Amino acid sequence: MNWLTQKTGKINHYRQNIHFGTQPIRVLNHMMTYMFQNTFPSFFEELKEEIDNGKVNSRLNLIHGRSSIRTPEGNLQTPRVNLETKTIELHETFLSFLWCSTYSVYIQYLETIDFPRVNKLNGRIVYPVSQANIDEAKEIFDYGRSLIVDFQDWDKDSLPNPEIYLAEKRNYVEQTSMYYTEAMKFILSHEYTHLKTHAEQINEHTPISNYLAFEIEADNQAIDMLVAGYFPPEHFASEAQRLAITVGITLGILSMFFFRANTTGIKHPNAEDRLTNALERLNLPSDHEAWGIACIGLKIWDEQFGLNLIWQDNPKSYMQLYYNIVEQIKERNN
Repeated sequence: MNWLTQKTGKINHYRQNIHFGTQPIRVLNHMMTYMFQNTFPSFFEELKEEIDNGKVNSRLNLIHGRSSIRTPEGNLQTPRVNLETKTIELHETFLSFLWCSTYSVYIQYLETIDFPRVNKLNGRIVYPVSQANIDEAKEIFDYGRSLIVDFQDWDKDSLPNPEIYLAEKRNYVEQTSMYYTEAMKFILSHEYTHLKTHAEQINEHTPISNYLAFEIEADNQAIDMLVAGYFPPEHFASEAQRLAITVGITLGILSMFFFRANTTGIKHPNAEDRLTNALERLNLPSDHEAWGIACIGLKIWDEQFGLNLIWQDNPKSYMQLYYNIVEQIKERNN
């Protein structure tokens, strides 16, 4: 049976001869790489040129293994560049964590913001809100955040995952995989910018201020790269693709919040500054989905660390609520 048209039973994407790794996220690695290589129409040619020039290694260093994201020494195995080998390094467990956080934020956004909004506009129940779906989204987040400090196998029989799932419940899983892939495209484009633009400027004498500038520039270049891949407005899939890219960028940056209660950085800008910069650079209207998704992500982070931020009831817009929460974050940092 072709999984694309399968309507009942288990969908299993795993193929031993092509899917390498130890975790269910392995089934998305080929798509992740393909989407990155085609970030915008001429990017593949640009990438080959940078490889030929020796600025970027042709190999993506995807490190497999059943280990937590935080090492025994306290370091985080998050995406980075190796300046000696000119490679982008990705750890398999981080990819699993990102899929889990993407699922949780996106589904909680649908069930607690989007569905109630649509139902209210229509004066009837168009999309029933499911507490079971909300609870499952919280459960997968709990598993994902546990990977930061203590690796445990992903329970593919009871928790949502991209490898094995019921066809009857495919929508949330497959939508999450789409947004996850866009988030990874943004992350890879960020790291690619470091290799292409910043690697030769970094040495033991580089001041902290330069690192901060490099990070913002890498974010901006990555956003511009993904935006350059927008389909033209007349394309039948233009609106859906723009939404996927915008939400993917938002989710990619949101994932960085969940590693600690404090957003301040030394060589990286504050996490809320990175998120605000991205949302503003995307020039989004006040009712865009990304503002609501950003608020849901920050609410999950608030609950994760017991920060007790004050959340307005019935905000004028989720853009306004977002800026109010960011203001509170900055007051905490000070």
